[in-house]
Amino acid sequence: MVLKKIFIGFLFLYFIFSCEDEKTDCSAVLCLGTPSIGFDILADGTTIFSNGDYTLDNITIEGETALETNIFLESDLDSTQNPILFIQNPNWTESEYEYTVHLGNEELFQMKATFIESEAQNNSCCGNVAIVQSLEINGSPLEKSNGFYIISLD
Repeated sequence: MVLKKIFIGFLFLYFIFSCEDEKTDCSAVLCLGTPSIGFDILADGTTIFSNGDYTLDNITIEGETALETNIFLESDLDSTQNPILFIQNPNWTESEYEYTVHLGNEELFQMKATFIESEAQNNSCCGNVAIVQSLEINGSPLEKSNGFYIISLD
């Protein structure tokens, strides 16, 4: 009888310790970052930020969620080393957003971006992120080229 209780006790402990929860190592999972849109803005075939005539200080953005929207320049992202203008908002969700981007005192372009929610690759580590479904600049659809949108001011 005592042996039976000891055997059942060992069997019980074996099942408790062998049923360990599967834990996902999130440090090895690559998640999408904050939703953003990159623009290579050209005038006379050259990026307007590459020669120093314009800087990030010359760019402003207006729109419903403009206060939460960040703008920044990032270089060395493509083989041409051109600075790319990024517009980013961590609060973008599946919806449509409209902005007006100004260069100094002049309107540079009007943008209408439609976002959809992407499915998370690993739900236990990454949440869904809004990604651009379509983008219009001054009322015309714009396609990506090398991961960025190219806007020609000519």
